[in-house]
Amino acid sequence: MGSTNHTHAASANAAVNDLRSALALIQDDPTQFITTDHPVDPNAQLAGVYKHIGAGGTVMRPTRRGPAMQFTNIVGFEDVSVLVGMLADRARVAKLLGATPTSINHLVAEAFNHAREPVVVTRNEAPVQEKVYLASELDFDIRTLLPAPTNTPVDAAPFFCMGLLLGTDPQTGHSDVTIHRIAVQGRDELSIFFAPGRHIDAFRKKAEAAGKPLPVTINMGLDPAVYIGACFEAPTTPFGYDELQVAGGIRHEPVSLVKALTVEQHAIARAEIVIEGELLPNVRVREDQNSDTGHAMPEFPGYNGPANPSIPAKGVTAKTIFDATAPYRLKEQFTRAQFLEVDPRPWAPQLHFPEYEG
Repeated sequence: MGSTNHTHAASANAAVNDLRSALALIQDDPTQFITTDHPVDPNAQLAGVYKHIGAGGTVMRPTRRGPAMQFTNIVGFEDVSVLVGMLADRARVAKLLGATPTSINHLVAEAFNHAREPVVVTRNEAPVQEKVYLASELDFDIRTLLPAPTNTPVDAAPFFCMGLLLGTDPQTGHSDVTIHRIAVQGRDELSIFFAPGRHIDAFRKKAEAAGKPLPVTINMGLDPAVYIGACFEAPTTPFGYDELQVAGGIRHEPVSLVKALTVEQHAIARAEIVIEGELLPNVRVREDQNSDTGHAMPEFPGYNGPANPSIPAKGVTAKTIFDATAPYRLKEQFTRAQFLEVDPRPWAPQLHFPEYEG
């Protein structure tokens, strides 16, 4: 019986190779996934809605654990949707990875022990490059192409919160992936916050010391296995270890990469969106340079901290929350995130919201 279950899980995992095939595993389960075509503004309203549906964790009450949610009608944008909460529930993540809530840790450990290196495919095998927008085009503006949400009315800027950076050590040639908060600053300019010790920041510093930009791709809308694999950090994985190998171990198939079109780097071939660009040497910007709010955005502790005054800038060339508190010594700089107050019923009429039902 154990052998049969393992084979079934391996077969199910091998059938998933991107976000769409992963979502197919939960799309018929309303406790894990819902969708709405009711118009929603990405500026604070979207987050205000989902706060009531599945944010869980430390977000100021009322909130709860709930399904992932896909918003398909984003005000001001065409042919693009926003998915939130995909990884916000252990049971959902387990199902997406072909495991159970109690076996998921064993599955991930086995994936690390049986890691598979990524493979490079041709452009014809890379759905992400079917439609391309170039920053060199006069009408290019990433702000009108992609709906980066603001989570609260005082966020420093619109943010991509699940952008997976792929970069390469300019000295050794080793590649790595890490997740960062990425603020939209202009038509072809983003800023990226690097916490100390992150691997791609080490790559950036090496390139900067040589007076050179660091080519990177930002990969979004990915197979959940890629996001889970990217969470491996030292000491489990040493500096220079490519965590995409862990995702390959989870799915029993290597992650497919494709050569970027405008920079010397690779991108995840089956991503929904890839932004290509360079981390520019000796260029820093203030996160809230366009808004002057003085805040950054609510990170996983559920608090709004101060905007970082000096963030590396990136030039574009092509296009879960857990309970925690702010560090006591910095408590005066952090405030509980105040989400926009929104009645969520128009977006999720199938759910019950006692706080709005008299």
